Order: sequence, then structure tokens, then C-alpha cells
Amino acid sequence: MCHAGTMERRRGDSYLGKEFSEPAGLPEDVHVAKKIQCVDCHETGPGGMGHINRKATCQDCHIEIEQAMAESVHKKLACAACHVKVLGGYEMTSWGPGEILSKPNPFKKYSLYYGPQEPPILLRDQNGRWMPTKIWPNSAGGIKENIVPKPGITFRWPKGETHDAYALLGTFRVPSGNNNYLAWLQIEEVAHPYGKSRPCGSCHDSETQISRVTWKYFDTQGAEPFTGSQKVVADKSGLQIRDIKATSKIVPMPDGKTISFAAWLYLGDIWKTHGDFSIPKSDPVKYRSFSKDLRTVQARLKVIDRQLMKKESRGDDVKKLRRKWKEAKAVALHEPGSAETLLDQLGILVQ
Repeated sequence: MCHAGTMERRRGDSYLGKEFSEPAGLPEDVHVAKKIQCVDCHETGPGGMGHINRKATCQDCHIEIEQAMAESVHKKLACAACHVKVLGGYEMTSWGPGEILSKPNPFKKYSLYYGPQEPPILLRDQNGRWMPTKIWPNSAGGIKENIVPKPGITFRWPKGETHDAYALLGTFRVPSGNNNYLAWLQIEEVAHPYGKSRPCGSCHDSETQISRVTWKYFDTQGAEPFTGSQKVVADKSGLQIRDIKATSKIVPMPDGKTISFAAWLYLGDIWKTHGDFSIPKSDPVKYRSFSKDLRTVQARLKVIDRQLMKKESRGDDVKKLRRKWKEAKAVALHEPGSAETLLDQLGILVQ
């Protein structure tokens, strides 16, 4: 509960979900139902809680799946790339004049644009591994110098200590605004909430990735609550935020100015950086072969499942066989071609 902060990726709200998520009602991580605590995977170091291990690997518990993935066409894909389907938390951030601790401040952070983003956008990390990311627009007024845009994305830790990045879009002038407005896209790797995998078509039906976003603004300053939406698009031409708009009326609070808490209303179509961010076109032969193998092993798994259910209904002790079936299922769904031998052996044992 120490990290039940209102963010969207590595903190408790994205793991616990439901009433703890922002917005409330997002799914809980599949491991929550198994009573798995944060520190079961993120172990503490010699310094105690201050040295918590940020990274956690699936192979500690899912060895068979990791081995299957290492041999599969998806070996350069992070597990979360398929198993995280919806994100919450910030969908916009705007720094502008306001009050902090009841005192005027030119850099009040208006960040309570909360909503779901679905699905994550897949990007390559520093090592070429595909990872799921959350992407949202940021702007800060009151910038005195001019800053030129930088094409593509910049990783905050080039050597890979983290895979968080940003796209520097440069500074922009707004009539009657607050000096220059620095704009950038925040790009962060996501790791929760894990759940059932995305369908194959969500990646392979198109080379263009589109993530749909809805949000609600409810900061204590600026305006009364209002709603909005946007799209994140990643394709061969670049990475961009499109169609940012309010979907309900904006009613400013006393002394509230839209240029302060909603600079996006004035900045226009600036939220893009160049580069190829598309999903690579899959080999149609390999894709059909994989799909065929997957259907075949799924059919075999159903047959063996029915046989086990009959034994269970008679009161037979098939706990070990059921565990083997679950292991075979996990391997089969991640690399169907490597599951034939497992299913052959299991079929003989079940008969």
C-alpha cells in the first residue's frame, strides 16, 4: 500500500485495480486473486524497503512458459506486451499559473486528467525488445528559451536501467499566453495489470497501432470537472496524439483560465514526433502456420480436459495430471510447435 499512488504503471493502483485504480473500476492484476504481494516478486535488497528490487521476471514462477517463449516467434516480446490490455492514470499534464500550498506559483501541475487508455502502444526498448507503453501529452508554460524539437524518442536511461522515454516536441508560442510552451510526449513502460492475453489480431490485423483514451478532469483548481478524449497513433510516419477534445462543457472556476490548466486547447496539432513506430508486417506463411498449430493444440487440450473431468467426477485423484495439463496448456498457447511432445505424453497418462 506504500505505492498506491495515482499513477498508472509500477505503483499499487495498477496492480490492485478496482477501487484503488485511477479511475476506479479498472481490472485488478491476475496475481492479486492468488494473494501474491508486491514484495513476493519485488524482493527487498540489503538496505531493506529502500532497496526494493524494481525489476521482476516472470521466469521465477513460469519457467516452462519462458522456455517456450525463448523458442517462439515472439521471443523479442515482453510478457506484458500481450498480457496488459488497459492502463489508467494521467492522460494529460499541463503546468501553468495556479496555487501551491495556498501561494501563487507559475508552475502549478494540472495533472488530474484521469482515464483509461486501451490498448498500450508497443515500442522497442534499448535492446530491441517490444514492450507496452503508456503515452500522454505534457506542456509547461513560462519557458523563456526557445527549444527545438528532437525527432524520435529519447530514453531517460540509454543503457537500459529503465525503459522510460520521452519525445521532445519543442517550444511553441500562444497568443496572450505564458512565454513559450514546452511540449513533450511522456512514454513509460507498463507492467500491470496482467490478465488474459490480447488477441492476435490486436497486433497483426494492422501495422498501425491506435490506442483510444477517455478522461475526466477533476483538479481542485482551474475548472469544474469535465470530460474529454484523444487517440494515440503509432504508424510508419511517427508517434502522435490526435483529436484531443473536451466532450463536456468546460466551466472555469473563479480566476481559472483555460490557458493555464488546458493549454492543449490552444497548442493545436503539435503532438507528434517522426519515426517508424508501426507493428512489423507479419510473415503470412508463418502467421497461418502458427494459427493452425494453435487451433490444433487447443483442440487436443479440450479433449484431454474432458477426459480429466470424467476422472474427477468419479473421484479419481488426478491432481498431478491436472497440473501437467495446465503446464502443457501454458506452453501450447505460447509456442504451439513445442507442445506436441508434452501433449502426446499427457494423452498416454490420461488414458
